[in-house]
Amino acid sequence: MNPTFLIKAPRYTHRSSGVRALYRLCHHLNRSGYPSAMVAPRVETPPHWQIAFHEGEVGDSIAVYPEIYRGNPLGATKVVRWALNNPGLLGGDSFYPDEEMVFAYDPQRLPIVSQAVSKPLSEKRVLWTGLIDPTYIYPDPTVERTMDCSFTHKGYALQKRFPLPDDTPIKRIEDLTPDMAALGDVLRRTRTVYSYDHYSNLLREAAICGCELRVMGEDGDWHDPLTCDCPGNILWYPRFRETYAEKFEDSSFVHAFVDELRTRWVIPGP
Repeated sequence: MNPTFLIKAPRYTHRSSGVRALYRLCHHLNRSGYPSAMVAPRVETPPHWQIAFHEGEVGDSIAVYPEIYRGNPLGATKVVRWALNNPGLLGGDSFYPDEEMVFAYDPQRLPIVSQAVSKPLSEKRVLWTGLIDPTYIYPDPTVERTMDCSFTHKGYALQKRFPLPDDTPIKRIEDLTPDMAALGDVLRRTRTVYSYDHYSNLLREAAICGCELRVMGEDGDWHDPLTCDCPGNILWYPRFRETYAEKFEDSSFVHAFVDELRTRWVIPGP
């Protein structure tokens, strides 16, 4: 019998919060009693995550696609589209057919994702899961902060327009963090993170670890994302420093997600 959900995703990497979200969704669905599997290259995933991989026929499984994929590559009869970023920005389609049930990653994405469907999406179409793993990301005031770091990721175009000086002592986070353990260690030793990516979970991780934050604006100005009102800013949910560990383990969002799907489809399970 095929899994209830098949989630199509790139190869697992800690470097992409969007990829982590897809695998974490698989974990929470399995944990909540809805058999789920990844349609992705088989690689080692974090320990204790309830992840399975699937090859072969889709059958009656519900396919979950992030916004980076065009169309319905698995040929599924039931499709969930999870817009982890703006539709079409990083690839994929910019408009989704009515046959798909479309969800946005967080409330601030709802307006722009609603432009990609025929009818505006309600708050019931937010599918959010915590991604900050307290095993690796935590503050430690006893650690000496000895460096400043930069982060580019999706901000490649901005980095090209406003590069740091060649002789800067600022180190690239990407060069120092082959895994999550290294990321946590680097962030706890970093004074200030200079980020060209305004919409990255790494900003939250850095803030939790005690770093000062500066992001590059479209005008070339470094500023504090915790206080700015830039439209592309990441969502700073209330008390994120105090609640991130609890949110990482919380699977309760699955029930609201499945209830919304059941307004259209029959879904077996709890």
